[in-house]
Amino acid sequence: MRSLQSLRFLLTVGLAVGAGTFTGCWGAKDQAASSVDMAEYRKMMDEQKKQQERLEAATSSTPELTAEEHERKGDLDAQARNYPLASLHYDKALKADPTRNPVRLKLGQVFLQQGLLDQALTHFQDLRTREPESAPVHEGLGQIYLMQGKHQEAEKALTKAISLNPASWQAHNLLGLLYDQQKRHAEAIASYHTALTHRSREPNVLNNLGLAYALSGNYEAAIDSYEQAVSAGSNNPKLYNNLGIAYVQRRRYADALNTFKKAMDEPRAYNNLGVALLGVNNAKKAVVCLEKAIELNPQYYEKASENLRIARQSVPNTTSGATASSMAETSSCP
Repeated sequence: MRSLQSLRFLLTVGLAVGAGTFTGCWGAKDQAASSVDMAEYRKMMDEQKKQQERLEAATSSTPELTAEEHERKGDLDAQARNYPLASLHYDKALKADPTRNPVRLKLGQVFLQQGLLDQALTHFQDLRTREPESAPVHEGLGQIYLMQGKHQEAEKALTKAISLNPASWQAHNLLGLLYDQQKRHAEAIASYHTALTHRSREPNVLNNLGLAYALSGNYEAAIDSYEQAVSAGSNNPKLYNNLGIAYVQRRRYADALNTFKKAMDEPRAYNNLGVALLGVNNAKKAVVCLEKAIELNPQYYEKASENLRIARQSVPNTTSGATASSMAETSSCP
C-alpha cells in the first residue's frame, strides 16, 4: 500500500507532512525543517551579498544616522518584509553601538527569516554568550538547529527556551515539529496542545496538530484541527490540501474535492483527489478522477498523465486504453 507520504511528490500542492510553519518576530515563513540544499544555499548567499552591496552603495551618500535611528528604520523594513534592508540598518546600528543586544537579536531573526542559517547561527551563538538566560535566544537557536536537522541540539535549545518562558507558543510549536520529525507523534500532539493554551486560534499550530493526528492515524481529530484552522481565518493552500486528504481517509470524497478546489483550480483539484484516492488503494475511482482532470484541461501538465498511468497500473485487469466511461458502473468521481 502506498503511504500518503510516498505520494506527496505527485500532488500539485505538497502535503506538508512532517513540515510546519516556523514563526519569526515579524511574520511567518513556511519552510521544511530539514537540511538546506547547499547549491541553492550558495546561490542565495551570493544574491544576498550582491543585494547588500547595492544597498550599501545606495545609502552611502545619505547622512549618517544614529544607532537608534538605524534600529527604527530596520524595524520598519522588517515589518514590511524588506529583510535585506532591515539587516543593513541593524548592522549599522550595531556598528554605532555594539552594546545593543536587542538589535543583535533582531538581526539574527532577520537572517533566520531569509533562511541564511550560518549568519543567523553566528548571531544567536554570540547572543547566548552575552545573555545565557534569554528565552528568545534559545528559541532562535532551536529553530536554526531544527532547520539544519540537528535534532539533539534543537531539543536542548527549545527545552531551555520553554523553561525560561513557558508561555512561548512558538517554542512549543517548534518542539512539536521536532517530535513529529522523530515520529514521536504523541509528544508532538501534547506540545501543540500546550502551544494552543497560549495561542488558542493560531492556524499554524492547528495545522501542525492536524498533521500529527493524521500521522497517528486519527483522521477525525485531524479533520477537527484543520477545520478549526480554517475557522481561525487561514486560507493556506497546504492547509486545504491536508484537510482534503483527511476527508479522503474518511471516505468524504465530495468534501475532499470541494476543499481541494479552495486551494487550486478545478483540474488540479481532481488531480489531487485522484492521488489521494491512490493513497487509500481506491485505484478505480482514482482513474476516473484523474481522467476528469485531463478532460477539464486537455493541455494539462505531464504530472496528471503520469498519475493516471500509475493509477491504471494499480487497477487489476485494466488496460492502458481504459476510459472513465467503461468503468462508470464500478466507480465514479464526485
